[in-house]
Amino acid sequence: MKEANSGKIIWQKSNVEDLEFAIEYMHSVEKTPVWDYFKVENGEILLTGTRYESYGAGLPYLQEYDYIVENEEFIINGINKVLDNIPVRVSDFAKHKFLVEDKEYKLYEMTRPQNLLIIEVENVSQLAMLTRRIKQWLRN
Repeated sequence: MKEANSGKIIWQKSNVEDLEFAIEYMHSVEKTPVWDYFKVENGEILLTGTRYESYGAGLPYLQEYDYIVENEEFIINGINKVLDNIPVRVSDFAKHKFLVEDKEYKLYEMTRPQNLLIIEVENVSQLAMLTRRIKQWLRN
């Protein structure tokens, strides 16, 4: 994950095959939490599902999929839509969070408000990844 303008790496991991992660944020109109779920499969990012608490403006936003109601939440599973990348316009209102491997990264604290982050899978060697980290460390 990197900042679109500066290229600054916000989060990275080697060997992301089968990695599952989520993005959590507050819906701007309904003011309720939304979770979008993803998985890396065959080097591609798949949107696998979404979960939200309110049925209102813009929700559900994937009308071609059926949803279930469980514990007063709306859940859509089995989407499996391939994405080239995931653009996230970080907002201190929406409080975007990146959830991966039992960790929560508060994106709104890791970058400036309104900054555009891009989540993508890159085929990069371990040496190139280490070089990026060192260059970033030297800039800071």
